[in-house]
Amino acid sequence: MTTLCIDELLLRWAEELGFADCGVAKAHTMTDAMRDFRESINRGFHGDMAYLEKNQDIREDPSLLLPGVKSVICLLAPYRQSEKKQPGCPSVASYAWGEDYHDVIKKKLREIVRRMKIEIPELEARVFTDSAPLLERLWAREAGLGFIGKNGLLISKKQGVHNLIGIILVNVEMKYSGSIVRDGCGKCRQCLDGCPTGALTAPYIMDARRCISYQTIESKRVYEEEEFKVTHSGYIFGCDACIEACPWVNKGRYTTWPEFSPLYSPGHDKKMVEFSPEDWAGLCEDDFKEIFKNSPLKRAGISKIKNNLEKLIST
Repeated sequence: MTTLCIDELLLRWAEELGFADCGVAKAHTMTDAMRDFRESINRGFHGDMAYLEKNQDIREDPSLLLPGVKSVICLLAPYRQSEKKQPGCPSVASYAWGEDYHDVIKKKLREIVRRMKIEIPELEARVFTDSAPLLERLWAREAGLGFIGKNGLLISKKQGVHNLIGIILVNVEMKYSGSIVRDGCGKCRQCLDGCPTGALTAPYIMDARRCISYQTIESKRVYEEEEFKVTHSGYIFGCDACIEACPWVNKGRYTTWPEFSPLYSPGHDKKMVEFSPEDWAGLCEDDFKEIFKNSPLKRAGISKIKNNLEKLIST
């Protein structure tokens, strides 16, 4: 099996499994990028997310995750939704409408590795999706899949801003993707102007402590009314404000992955995106665990989400 053949097969498999795009970057240390990352940590922009302070050596050097790594395969999972949230319903970030993307994407990545090992028996590989200290968006940029927007997200010319990134580290040389686009936003600043809390303090710089997504999911604090930013947005889990403000928001196909379809609650006879404030408030812990057992909402938990809801409806 030649390198060219495995590259062609990789693209075919990615398409068959529903990925929006696929590219490969040559593995190397991310020394320059880590300077910006460490500066953000030093300024406290990560808030309560202490895990970001750890494993910085691994984040810089992917060979610490897979000794002998030669290539970083990057794949884009499309999650753009054709359905819309019902008016008057509390908002949940659209990546969290369906099943937990970590599990869904990893299953597909493992299938690609299985197929690759048939062609290359000596292959060694590891798969990740937002599950290890990797600079995933920067690797995807190096793999030719898009550019980094001023909101810090990967923007794909094929799929716009609705992308989740899967990574496969492999110990074989492959055909590497083309040139890197370093400034695809030009003079546009719609995401900065569209953030209701000023979390984007400058182009490419995010102060997570101001971010609605951070406050509704990760923050361990219970915010006082004047501090709690959810009241500006209507979100009780996550936030899509900087995505919705981006001119690339309507680019790309709608997801066809059934796992990303809005979760349905038989007890309510409706989808999660149709839940009213009363539906959310009436959830008991057992109901929450049953409906959202495979959902990203588990990360916040029912107590955090109800606290977010209380802050929202109090205004």
